Amino acid sequence: MRKLVIFAAVFAALFSFHSPAFAQALPSQVLALYPRQTGELVFLDLRSLRHSPNYAQLKTQVLPERFRQLAEWTRYIGIDFDSEVHQLSWGFLPASGGEQVGLVGVAEGNFPPGEVERLVKERQLPHTRHAGALVLNLGKNDQGREFVFAFFDPSTAIFGFRDLVEEILNRRASSGASLLDNRPLMDLVRQLNGKSPVWFALDSQFTFLAVKQLLPEISRVAGFETLAARLQTAALQLRFSEGFRGQAALRCQNSSDALVVAKLLQAAVTYQAFRLNESNPDLARVLEALRMAQQDERVEIALTIAQAELSTLLQKNSLALKF
Repeated sequence: MRKLVIFAAVFAALFSFHSPAFAQALPSQVLALYPRQTGELVFLDLRSLRHSPNYAQLKTQVLPERFRQLAEWTRYIGIDFDSEVHQLSWGFLPASGGEQVGLVGVAEGNFPPGEVERLVKERQLPHTRHAGALVLNLGKNDQGREFVFAFFDPSTAIFGFRDLVEEILNRRASSGASLLDNRPLMDLVRQLNGKSPVWFALDSQFTFLAVKQLLPEISRVAGFETLAARLQTAALQLRFSEGFRGQAALRCQNSSDALVVAKLLQAAVTYQAFRLNESNPDLARVLEALRMAQQDERVEIALTIAQAELSTLLQKNSLALKF
């Protein structure tokens, strides 16, 4: 499983630069590509993030191995991922039938389909066509699911598991329900879109997963078993200055639930920081600096990392994350 919220916080921490007055947004035509059942959506404005002096650390310490492979593989077909991909987003879908969580994403940039197809054929790379799009096979995971990259116009490419990518291509050709019809998640997306170069929007199921993976010790806290029923959504929006400041909001069913969630989270953070004091004191101090507050049905979380402390964490690779 993935470590969602801590991934978001660590991701943000790697970018210690002044945020622009505005950020790029995901256009509606891209949002419409995502399946209706998407449970988490992540957005990166790469044009802004590449100005960070810490961008190289992002790719080596934080980005999943699959994304690093994706950047290397696209270069082999004539695409420079670091200069020709301007925006990157991806969504996670809930598991079904015992399969792992689904993944599908959209890369926006400059892609020459004709040149890509020429190189694919010249180098005899495994490929097919589906609903008019060139679909390249990038290999299989441990469960045998194919990971593919599909090009259907010069500015948009889709990547992810084949079944999900082909579902998107089919829906694009014939219309149908999409993420735009998922009101709870879209309400969050509209609040976040265009406000920050990095944002995450999560539904109730993925919020619960994120909390468990951010704070694995929370299962030891009394009352943990009631947490899933109390959480509704989570939103993360990142602000940049000297160092890092991130803010998240977890929405619950009511203020009573929010009070319980805030106490559970604070207890789990305190316990985990205590456990890290000897093995990773720098990261323990980061957790100790995390602040929570209850506002009606919301639990608001704020984290600030000073520039000097951030540099220390990066030098010691304390923010490394593998998933």
